[in-house]
Amino acid sequence: MTFVLATLFAGLVSVDRFAAFNFMLSRPIVVSFILGLLFGNPQECFYIGLVFEAVGLIDVPFGTRIPKEDSFGAFAACTLFAILPIEHADEFVLGFLLSILFMFPVTLSCTIGRTLNKKLFLWQHKKGKVNTELLLTLGLFLAFIRGVIVYGLGTCLIYLLYNHLHGYLHRHINLFLFAIMIFTFLSGYILRFLSVRSFMKYATFTAGLIAGWALL
Repeated sequence: MTFVLATLFAGLVSVDRFAAFNFMLSRPIVVSFILGLLFGNPQECFYIGLVFEAVGLIDVPFGTRIPKEDSFGAFAACTLFAILPIEHADEFVLGFLLSILFMFPVTLSCTIGRTLNKKLFLWQHKKGKVNTELLLTLGLFLAFIRGVIVYGLGTCLIYLLYNHLHGYLHRHINLFLFAIMIFTFLSGYILRFLSVRSFMKYATFTAGLIAGWALL
């Protein structure tokens, strides 16, 4: 039942992020807080939310630009850490890396959704009559279904890939210390390199995580 509620919540997050409401329900810290209450690990999820809030600062939405889905990253990481007994440094790093990696295809799914909405509008416009209520309803429905399917499928794929790789992982870590380290690292380089292309920021962030993995 918990995972059913989490999946439905993913649909609401998708709607809030890209279609309507804008109640800040899709902020990573909020996503993590609600999932923490559902899964019974609010402290861990809070730290995860802090990390993905920092990740969200890398890619600021301007105009029609679609930022990377930090909401999905928080959702997937919290779900993964709730399902699996993650206790070691390498396991935490791998979980974050996989969640960040899958943010890219999830963001692409939003681009596809917006393209579909545009085609629906142009199709109605070509017919000479635009039904605004129908378009809004379809947009909300598509955003909700996208969240349920894409968030759910993406999290399942991360889970399967994690299980495939986790046998190589060892060592212990303090989750609070790890979250603070990543947040500090992100804050520093975002302020210095805010004008750099988004791809380079994510590449630098990934390199920092890999370096942290090796050091820890």
